[in-house]
Amino acid sequence: MRRSSNALHRFIRSERLRRAAHDSEAISDLASTWVAGELVTDAVFTAADLRRKGLEVSFAHIAPSDDEQGSPRQLRSLLTSLGPDAGGAELSVKPTSLGLEEDPARAAAELDRLCRDAESAGAHVTLEMEDHETYQPTLELYQAVVVDHPMLGITIPVNIRRAESDVVRLAARRARVRLCVGSYPAPTAASIRSEHEKSLALVRCVRIMLESHAYLMLATHDPRIVTITHELARRHDRPTDSYEFQMLLGVRPLEQRRLTDIGLTSRTYIPFGPGWYEYFATRIAARPRTLWSYLRALLDKR
Repeated sequence: MRRSSNALHRFIRSERLRRAAHDSEAISDLASTWVAGELVTDAVFTAADLRRKGLEVSFAHIAPSDDEQGSPRQLRSLLTSLGPDAGGAELSVKPTSLGLEEDPARAAAELDRLCRDAESAGAHVTLEMEDHETYQPTLELYQAVVVDHPMLGITIPVNIRRAESDVVRLAARRARVRLCVGSYPAPTAASIRSEHEKSLALVRCVRIMLESHAYLMLATHDPRIVTITHELARRHDRPTDSYEFQMLLGVRPLEQRRLTDIGLTSRTYIPFGPGWYEYFATRIAARPRTLWSYLRALLDKR
């Protein structure tokens, strides 16, 4: 199974298919399920539609691999385009796009600038977590900037074994923490491999957050975890504005609407930018049943 999955990843990500996808209007239409589009205006349009449905929004600029450090600039441009509609929005930013690997001090300055611009617009920033190698540097970057920007959020993937102890410390500081299962590979000794154990770790971290005064941002599509979190929040008398659920654009949209309909905060992660195909290919590889629709669209001569 793993071998066939790896083959599928290689096939979807091949340069030949990438070029064909960029030339195909049909593929762009298919990708729009999960990606807003290439332009800032695409993200603004998608966000307006979601907000009409009662959803909150989080924006992530998806840059090509050779121009990742253009993302902060695009996020600032997005704030300008949103104008007064930027209030309450979240900007999700990758540490590598801030230059963390090359110069941590410059990354901190870039993150500080982005936070200041977001705060001026009534928005806030959440720092993403990318892989095991940058886990500690990302935490250090967060700690360097959160002093001046308390609304800065941090993403903690619970498949990293040390995550639970980090969540305890962050919860004690009343931090904004996005919890997710985590998808980046990590050494066996440093990570949790079993899907069942990952789910248990996620619930433990959710409980830690809800027993504190920290702000929980739960990034999951697992209906069991959503139900457990809602019940734990009720048991701890957590106000509905003290935690939120986050899901990807195009994934379980009815559930996202349901959460808002019962008075909870549901935020949709909106990726946009010229690196849309790489993001789209990842979604396709994660959902092989959509492969036929993808290939059929490539053959569409529209």
